[in-house]
Amino acid sequence: MKKRTVKNIVCFACTTPYQVIGAIDIVSVRKLTADLYLFGMFEGYEGVAERLQQTGLFRRVFAVDTLKTKAPGRNGAFKQMLFSSRVVGEFLPGNAVYKEIYASSRAHVKNLLIHELIRRNPDLKINIYDDGMGTYSRDSHVLNTTGTRGRAEKLLGWELFTPARVRFLVYLPDLFEKPKGLESCPVEQMPRIDWSGGAGDLLALVFGAEERHMIRRNVIIFDPLRGMDAERGKKFPLIDRCYDLVAAHFGRENVLVKPHPRSTEKTAAQVDLYPNSGLPMEVLYAKMDDIEDRLLVTYASSAVYTPKMFFDAEPRIINLFRLVDGEGASEWETQQQKFRGIYRDPSRVAAPRTMEELEACLQAAECR
Repeated sequence: MKKRTVKNIVCFACTTPYQVIGAIDIVSVRKLTADLYLFGMFEGYEGVAERLQQTGLFRRVFAVDTLKTKAPGRNGAFKQMLFSSRVVGEFLPGNAVYKEIYASSRAHVKNLLIHELIRRNPDLKINIYDDGMGTYSRDSHVLNTTGTRGRAEKLLGWELFTPARVRFLVYLPDLFEKPKGLESCPVEQMPRIDWSGGAGDLLALVFGAEERHMIRRNVIIFDPLRGMDAERGKKFPLIDRCYDLVAAHFGRENVLVKPHPRSTEKTAAQVDLYPNSGLPMEVLYAKMDDIEDRLLVTYASSAVYTPKMFFDAEPRIINLFRLVDGEGASEWETQQQKFRGIYRDPSRVAAPRTMEELEACLQAAECR
């Protein structure tokens, strides 16, 4: 194959709004010449791609219809790996060669893209950048492949994520544990935009957020996914009691519940619901000049920690997992301990065990 000329151009591969925001952070701070491939794995992705192109941050933005690249089952995925150039050719320009790629996950279509880009440029560097809380859980890191995927890659001789090729960019390097086999890879601080300079307006533009979408209330509750898990459904009466207690303490007019975007049921608590649950919470946070004066309440949502990750801001947080599940909720316990450790004031992160302790936490939170 004829060697292609590699220019100082990079690309981003995104499947979620969070990853798009991370890409905006990186390209804005580092002043990169970059293309972005936005795969259609969330509602409204085409509009996001169009508005992102209009900002001029990226050289080109491609909205990729994943129905054209979707693999029907394991056999279909393996077949696509065999003919990855043909699949990727559905959206990758024939002359596209990149020096580096920035990606946050091992979505199947991203692996196909990376394999083709390595074929075009064997010296391609791969930057794995922050993808939220999964980034900080070693066992669930995106580079820990499933058995089936790992066997398929070995069978085909694919070596995409090697120590010589990979580096990590994360918002919280002190909390990051490198995945197995990549312990020698460098870790860099993820760039952060200066959000005080109007960057919140940029995110609002990209994601179509308007003034009517902004949250003005001081207490925000993040509701878990409802209607999909019968076992979890048994917990909702107690969770709803907690919501009622929060609303009674601060006044219903000061409290807003943000439903999970995939929920099929609503809370029974006497609270007001945020009507546009599909907007990324990070976009709404970016428009809150007073985020550290707010109280964030959740049973178990990582959304309460993103102000610290994205903006180094420290709102008060009340986690309900101990109260609802009892002691031994190890995943959330570990997460909370990690973030308490990097908060300048760890007392702002609480996890009450009883309704009485919850009442005391509410008394300590000055959000009226």
